[in-house]
Amino acid sequence: MIIPNNALGHKLKSAQAFTSLLLRGGRGVMGTPKPMQPEQALVLYEYEACPYSRRVREVMTLLNLDFESRPSPHKGQLYRDELKELAGKAQVPFLLDQNFADEHENNKILDSQAIIDHLFANYSKKGSTPAKYQRQTKRDNASVANKAASLASMMRGAIADHPKKNHARGKPEQLLHLYGFEASPFCRLVREKLSELEVGYINHNVARERLQDIGAFGFHLTLNEYQPIKGGKRDRLMNEQIKGKLLFPYLVDPNTDTKMYESQDIIDYLDTHYA
Repeated sequence: MIIPNNALGHKLKSAQAFTSLLLRGGRGVMGTPKPMQPEQALVLYEYEACPYSRRVREVMTLLNLDFESRPSPHKGQLYRDELKELAGKAQVPFLLDQNFADEHENNKILDSQAIIDHLFANYSKKGSTPAKYQRQTKRDNASVANKAASLASMMRGAIADHPKKNHARGKPEQLLHLYGFEASPFCRLVREKLSELEVGYINHNVARERLQDIGAFGFHLTLNEYQPIKGGKRDRLMNEQIKGKLLFPYLVDPNTDTKMYESQDIIDYLDTHYA
């Protein structure tokens, strides 16, 4: 069933995205307040509905790492051809870590488990992959729950929307910036749209760092005025970039000097300017 692009359709899509959160057992919600962000941005070729890409993005949220997303959905042209050249085939997820020399084996990584192991080895305090994030079989199979969580997204974000038009439009002169976290159903809807349109962006993970961060519509699990962990990533963002309002998704488009909240408004904006 094709869900219409109206207010009711948006509510249905939000409910589907929330179901994905439940199926994944809450992965992609919490993260460290003090991430080991590398000097050069991590680059991830992926697309929203891919269950293997989801595994990697969940770990990115857990480690609270920002990364450049280069959406490479089926039938896409803007980044998929580039992916074939770098990886040798159009397979996602594929990580480009420019913090290592070109000849280093950790510079270009294909296979979700290999990427996850690399992230924990280099950007976590323990330096090793926790058991719950290790491969359970010899094949890199996403779990049944992970695949089920991706079913709803398969109608959105899996295939490029008008790839010839996307190619004619080209890449934005400057990358867009999206603030949020993997498990947020509203952030997921925006990422699906970015994937369909093949619009590259910097994914700024703003993971919840403790129970008091949990909430919705500006309200949190605290009896007092909400304050993020002092010196943590949310605290820095609140004081430096987002200026006091931690509501996600939050989109910044430097190409049009646009800053906006609310998933439906962001999706409408993307359709207007990039579809």
